[in-house]
Amino acid sequence: MMTKIDAFAHILPPNFYQAMLKLDPTIPAKFPFIKIKTLIDVDERIKLWPEPGMKQVLTFANLNPEDFIGPEQAAELAEDANQELAAIVDTHSRYFAAGVGMLPMNNLAAANKILNEIAANPKLVGAQIFTRHLCKSIADPTFEPIFARASELNLPLWLHPVFDQRKPDNNLVFSWEYELSQAMLQLVQADIFSKYPHLKILVHHAGAMVPFFRGRIEHIFRRN
Repeated sequence: MMTKIDAFAHILPPNFYQAMLKLDPTIPAKFPFIKIKTLIDVDERIKLWPEPGMKQVLTFANLNPEDFIGPEQAAELAEDANQELAAIVDTHSRYFAAGVGMLPMNNLAAANKILNEIAANPKLVGAQIFTRHLCKSIADPTFEPIFARASELNLPLWLHPVFDQRKPDNNLVFSWEYELSQAMLQLVQADIFSKYPHLKILVHHAGAMVPFFRGRIEHIFRRN
């Protein structure tokens, strides 16, 4: 039987989720998607497993500690969350192929250390980043050390969109696809792939708009 792998299956590990609730009890009201039971209940997810022969690569839901606490606490919470995620994968290896670690992007020194830890953990296959961190594009020079270290470790990065609070019409139907596409364009324009040609980035939502706009992109942004 062929194994199908969902490479972007979100989860909120229970201990991590409870730690986030202690930081902000209003999180469920702010982020309605958290009410999805299979997001926080592994047993419920397995009970509703879609089909035999399918496995998931677990990635954290869009809830990063850096948006709630300072650098040191964010680093500690990210490390704990990564260990919890790896344990879930190990315990339920029949269903989960691997996990994708979390980085505290308000503490880049710790984030680089955590990249090393992820690379050394057989249950984790990469790290998740977002299209923007701390109100800055992921292509901002501030975050380049993450790309440099990930490239050096040959560790893939999973790119996920965030809500753009600057646009009042932001919604899940179209805006996340634009958000991802814009972030990838900014990374290209920042020469990230020229500097780190072996860097691997998995773009959520099947590459967003890029596959559909390939002809237009190639026509407007001609190669030098």
